This record gives sequence, structure tokens and C-alpha cells, in this order.
Amino acid sequence: MMKIKNTEKILGYTLLVAFYLMFYSSSAVAQDIKKFGITKDSSATAAANVAPAVDSLGMAADSIPAVTYTKKELKRMYRDSIWAYKDSVLRNTPPLLHTYVFDDTTKYKRMFLWNADTWFNKPVTIEPDTTFQDWYSEQPHQKNDVGATWLGVSGSAMLYNNWFMRPRIKEFPFYDYYLPYTYTPQTLAFYNTKTPYTELAYWGTLFANKKMEESNIRFLHTQNFSPSFNINFLYERFGSAGMLESEKTDNRTLAITGNWLGKRYVAQGGWIYNRIKRDENGGISDPSMVLDTLVDAKIIPITLKKANNALKKNTIFLTHSYGIPFKFLQKGDTLAVKDDKELGDGTMAYIGHSFDATFYTKKYTDEISLSDTVARDFYHNKFYINPTSSADSMRVFKLENRFFINMQPWAKDAIISTVSGGLGHQYLNLYGFQQPYFLTGNTNGTENNMYMYFGAGGKFRRYFSWDGIGVFNFAGYYQNDFSIDGKVKFSSYPKGMPQGMHLTGKLHISQERPNFFFNNIHSNHYVWNNNFEKTTQTRIEGKLEIPDWKMELYAGYAMLKNNTYFDSLSVVRQNGESMNIFTAYMKKDFKLWKFHLDNKILFQTSSDEDVVPLPELALDLRYYFQFWLVKNVLNVQIGANAIYTSDYYAQGYSPALGVFYNQKTEKIGNTPYIDAFINMQWKRASIFVKYINAAQGWPDSDYFSAFRYIRSQKALKLGIHWPFYVK
Repeated sequence: MMKIKNTEKILGYTLLVAFYLMFYSSSAVAQDIKKFGITKDSSATAAANVAPAVDSLGMAADSIPAVTYTKKELKRMYRDSIWAYKDSVLRNTPPLLHTYVFDDTTKYKRMFLWNADTWFNKPVTIEPDTTFQDWYSEQPHQKNDVGATWLGVSGSAMLYNNWFMRPRIKEFPFYDYYLPYTYTPQTLAFYNTKTPYTELAYWGTLFANKKMEESNIRFLHTQNFSPSFNINFLYERFGSAGMLESEKTDNRTLAITGNWLGKRYVAQGGWIYNRIKRDENGGISDPSMVLDTLVDAKIIPITLKKANNALKKNTIFLTHSYGIPFKFLQKGDTLAVKDDKELGDGTMAYIGHSFDATFYTKKYTDEISLSDTVARDFYHNKFYINPTSSADSMRVFKLENRFFINMQPWAKDAIISTVSGGLGHQYLNLYGFQQPYFLTGNTNGTENNMYMYFGAGGKFRRYFSWDGIGVFNFAGYYQNDFSIDGKVKFSSYPKGMPQGMHLTGKLHISQERPNFFFNNIHSNHYVWNNNFEKTTQTRIEGKLEIPDWKMELYAGYAMLKNNTYFDSLSVVRQNGESMNIFTAYMKKDFKLWKFHLDNKILFQTSSDEDVVPLPELALDLRYYFQFWLVKNVLNVQIGANAIYTSDYYAQGYSPALGVFYNQKTEKIGNTPYIDAFINMQWKRASIFVKYINAAQGWPDSDYFSAFRYIRSQKALKLGIHWPFYVK
């Protein structure tokens, strides 16, 4: 290493000496030229009339000829000097982002994120959080909601406690329960970053028995190749060997996306792939083995011994638009478009297109012998195709295109800033086994759905904003379906609250025909042929956010009619009566010296628990002592996290359908699930160590996560999230 360094020094000194000699030589030559009277002249014949100079030895100084330039050469030299100056300025000026979709403050951010809007390509910004406050919770039901009904294994099916937060896929409802773990074109984050950014994360029971090990991984890399062009690579894995026998789960997502934020052209697109493999056990067959004894979970008897589910979601998508300004400057008899730096201000039109090709698949298999009465009773002795084994497949291919125009009549910050409209076409190719296929062979059904949609929005500075969209289906399976969504937001910035107070209201009204599979299914354990009425839904929501107080309040009210659900036999039903749901949610973090009390509280009521069962009360309480172990380097939290739900008839799970169903056999809940933890922020890295289910057995052993599914037993869990970026 020393030799290399010395060589570099010698080379550096040599270059300096060489530059000095070159400079000295050029200066000496210039002095000699001036001494001998040699000058530049625009005439090529000027040198011929000058007598050659004679030195002291009588020798003519004709070894240095006169330098002359023509007018054309001088003009070229002048032009080249201007371009050289411009190039030097460009080389020494950092490139900046110029786009109409984000304001100028983004030019100075190291990184910013947003979600794409596939209706009108109006991105919604996201505030990233890479601290130990956000990454302490790795499971979606703890990060996004106050608990969930789930199968107790990382990556398994999940149903949020908050009814208003439950995601859904209209075309393939069997994927609803896995959406919290993966992404759609609307929920995936897009990045623009000044320097390359990478995230590495691991959460799991690293030191647990391999038969029960949990392992969750996240890898993200994103970087800009220009101020406008970004590429993003994301890989996530949620999975575990499970607490019980036959519940190994492997849930993986891969996303490769890119975005372009140009002056006029804006695009987001990419590929999202999700795959789930899960061994299904149908839950425990004897709840007393959990409630009355303390045994190794692997010896608790289960319902199904040879059953599996495999689901896949494969999406290719692109949403892009081009801005056309309508503001002109008058120049004589011609019209000229204003400079691009003003693009986005004044009257504009944005013409765009959205494309989505998604392939959903689900395959369920099982083997149930004639002597296995427990498993056969679980499916109510229903075997419509084969008496001892199942191989049920369901598939949907969706190809959807939207074409839209987004008009900006006055300015992007006007009370009416956008008036929009679009047309959409959705092609569906569906497969689900039907009884006639025994004679005709398997065939796929097709649907062509066409719809129109309209939107509008506006804002007043940073104090008020609103937007709305209406969709009407005029052809296809969903003919005469419609939906209306509206949102309004008021903000104020009182003294002492730099982040402000924000009140948001939402309205949703819809009428929708139930999904194709809710009307038609012929599988080994379930058969139905329905013609359900259209479901109607009205939702009103309000949320108050006060970031400086670390407080959030939410209330939601929904009126439902003809909504569908799965009864105690896991058969889809329609509720012909009207019903309502009320939800209230509060998040408030208190601080007393170095003690922190972070509270999430959810309260809900359902007018018909037989149709939509909900826990009346759900709590997520995280209390801890926070201090600097090494000032400005290592910040530490030591405390406990308790999760609690009041007892209610939580849903069961049907592996053959892959859905949650209602039951009235047993109530679960009313028992806290407590994790003791140490959570640390070491520079950029977030690290935690948890002793999960630390109070197992207190006050009782009712730690079910769903009907006959249990949460993890006592174990040591480790997590680390480490972001890397260049300052």
C-alpha cells in the first residue's frame, strides 16, 4: 500500500512539474513572438510583407512562421469558445428534477416516495420512516392496524380487525387475505433519490428450533440514473415453519419497477410477483390441549394432515401521461408556447393511459382417507368429485386498459384545479371447474367489462383540498354497477404546531354485483350456483391528525345491504337485510420524562354479528423507557408490548376455499399477548430483541389468533433493519 501511495505522489509531482514547464514554455514563446513582432492578422497576405528578423549571428528567424486566421476561422473560434463555456457550466452544475407533478421542494430532498394513481396518474406522496419507531413492528397487522384475525404464522391469511381497512380484490376474492403482505400497482411505493439507497432487513426467531423457526426478509435497492429516471428492486419474504404440525408458510414478493418524472411525460410501471405456498392443517382438533395444558405445540392434534394451498399473483403494469400547455405568448402574428419551467401552471391538459395485466391462480390439494373421521367431519362429509383426494384450481386473467384526459382549467392550486374523465375496458378470462366439463373438457369463460369514469379536484394553498371520482359500468358482467368516492381535507397551522392539524373526511357509495366465484363454484368440498342481488354500501369516514401531539382520531360508519359472507358451513350467503358498522380508533403517544406510553385503541360495533363479527375492543399498547446509551449514536427503548381483544366469535378458516367463515362454537380473546423487548436505533440501523408471548399462561392459555389457530409460544425474536445511502 505504501509503494502505491509513493508512486501516486511521484506521479502527481511529475504532472505538476510538467504543467509548470508547459506553462513556462508557452509564456516564453509568447514573449519571443512579441519580441520578434509576430502578430495575428485576419489577412493571409500580411505576413508576406514583413521582413524576416535577424538574430545576433545573422540568422533569419523564419523558424517561427507568422500565425494568421481568416474571418471564417475567427467566427468559428468565437462560437466554439461560447460552447466551451456552456459545457463547463453544465459540467459543474448539479442536475435538478423538473416535473409538473411535484412542487419545487422535491428538488432539495435526498429522497421522496409516492403511490401511483391508476385513474388519472396523480401521485400521492408518502412520508418515509426508517427509524426504530416504524420498523419495530414487522407484521402488517401491528404496523397498519390494531391486531387481526389471522392463522398465527407469518405470511398466512389475515383479516384486519378494523373493518374499514380490509383490502379486497374484486376479480379474485381468495387473494384478499394475503394483500397485507404484498403490493398492487396502487400500494407499491415509487422512489426518486439523489443517491443510491438500499435497505436490508431480517426479522425472525433466529435461535429457535428449526421446526418452529420464523424468518422474514426485506431487500430494497433504488437509484436514479438521471434526475427523472429511477429503477427500484424489492424482495420480501414472510414465512415460518409454524407452531403446529403442517402449517409451514412461505410468502414471497418480487417487484422490479421504474418511473420517469419528466417536464411533460410522467410514467410508473413494472412487474410485481407474489407466490404463497402453505401447508394447511385446518387448525387444532382439540382446543383443550391449549386451554387446559401447557405442551409443545408440535404434539397438539390437528385436523388435516395432507393439505396444501398454492397461490400466485403476477402483474405487469404501466401508468403514464403527457402534459400539454394551453397558455401562449403573443409574438407578432404567431403563438409561442411558454418556457417549460412554467409547465404545470395555468391551463393544461394531461392525456394518459393505464395498463394492467394480472394473472391470479389458486390450487388446493388434500388427501383424506375414508377412516379419517376428524378431517371428513371438518368438511361436513362433502366430497363431490373424489372421495379421498382434492385438486381444485381457480384462475383469473385480467387485462385492463384505461384512457383518460385530465384538464386543468386555471392553475394546479386553484379551488377547481382538475376536471377529468376516462374510458376503461376490462377483459376477464376465468376458470373454475364446472360439472359439464366431465363431458366437454375444461374450458375458460370470458367477460368484457366496459366503464366510464369522471373526476374533479382542487385546493386552496395548504389549507384546503378536495377530490372525487365516479365510475359507471355500462357493459359486461358488472353492467350498471357504480361507485362514487369523495374526499375533503382541512388543515390549519396554529402557533406552536409547525406540522399543523388536519381534518379529513371521506364518502363512498357503491352498488356492485358479487364476484363470479360467489355465484359459481364446483369443487370437491363446495358446490353452489347462485344469482345474488347487487350489494350496496355507503361509508362515511372522518380522521383528525395532530402530528405535533402524536395523536390521531378516526371514526367510520357504514350501511350495508345484500352483503355476502361465509356461514358456519363455509358456504357463501347473502344478507338480504340492511345492517350497519361503526368504528372508532384512537392513536396517542404520551411522554413522561423518559417514559413513553404509545396507545392504539379500536372500538367497533356490528348490528348483525352473525354476518360481520367484530371485536368490540382491540388494544395495542407499547410502554417503554427510552434513553441515549451513547449520545447521538445509540438510542435505546426497553419495555413491553401488549395486544388484546375482547372475546367474540372470531372467524374460522376454510383451507379448501382459502376464506374466513363465521362460527358460533367458541369465543376467543380476553387474554393479553405480551412481548418484552429491547428496541435500539444505532445510527441508521434499527435493531430489536423480543421475548414473544412472555406471559404465556397468564391469566390463562387462550392465545388463539383465529378459531382453532394459535399465536406463537414463548420464543426469542431478533430484528434488524439497516438502510444504506450516500450522503
